[in-house]
Amino acid sequence: MIRRLAPLSALLLASACTIRPWTPSVSVAFWAEDVPEGRLVNLPTAADALRKWQLPPGDPYRPYVKPTLFASLDALDRKTTMLPDVEALEIVHRARRAARAIAAAGLPPDVGLVVDLRGAASVAFGAELSRYSKHPVSLVPTFHNWPNEDELVPAEETLAALVAEEPRPAILHTHTVPVFLLDAWRLAYRFDEPEPGVFDNRYMLGSADLPDAAALRAQGIHRLIYVIDDFDDTEVEEDDLHHTFRALLGEGIALSMADLAWLEAHGAAPGLALAFDEHPLRVEPRLTLVDDPLFYRRAVGGFGGLHGIHFGGGLGHIGPAAG
Repeated sequence: MIRRLAPLSALLLASACTIRPWTPSVSVAFWAEDVPEGRLVNLPTAADALRKWQLPPGDPYRPYVKPTLFASLDALDRKTTMLPDVEALEIVHRARRAARAIAAAGLPPDVGLVVDLRGAASVAFGAELSRYSKHPVSLVPTFHNWPNEDELVPAEETLAALVAEEPRPAILHTHTVPVFLLDAWRLAYRFDEPEPGVFDNRYMLGSADLPDAAALRAQGIHRLIYVIDDFDDTEVEEDDLHHTFRALLGEGIALSMADLAWLEAHGAAPGLALAFDEHPLRVEPRLTLVDDPLFYRRAVGGFGGLHGIHFGGGLGHIGPAAG
């Protein structure tokens, strides 16, 4: 069983969160259910697991699929490795219900989704949407870290979901709705300085990890919905998406935010179109971790490699990064 370290104390985290707004990674670290107990699973090879999720050649979103977490399967012992039983996570079941609701209502062809939930829930959401949606979707896993016995965030949860879920096989279509699957754990414990020996497997998504406005418009996508767990626990977009979202807004891509309960309740017509009226995402200028050199000093190992060095506006590192 892969294990992670105990989280930051609630008191310290609550104090730290008064400094920055609540993003998905803050709320997942503060409120998340414990990592479920492990169980023996039949592990596929990395190639077999990726094959389930890989988009066909010619799909415009294929270049954004990250193979990193899939590749870790070939480093695990197939006979003894235990992965968390993600079916024990309540958020996984809520994510499926929300996905079925919007699939039943019908996906607007000009809308894409950026799903920023606990990784296993994002995977469950995407797989369920692909199975029930009448309109074809392009699922884009963006998971870019690596599990480790002494990991800081539970990458094995997301890996377990990728192994267990069965999305509808992707077929090349002239138009699909993109669904980007993110792991809200990726920047958790932002105020911690990991102890020596801890594998810092957090990571950031950069501007090249999502299509720019021109690429989206070329595929008929003019609006993006940012899917989160709960409006009560998330105020703004995650820090590593801030500059990307501001650029998209500046170039005419409309953004809104919706949580799982809202999606489940508003799956009926007019459905998702309401999100842009009720919950527009304005992305106001703010200081983020991406711009904060103190974060890189606390990030022991530079996200899995040597100590990170901040070059301004992004993450630089020397040595190998996680993934």
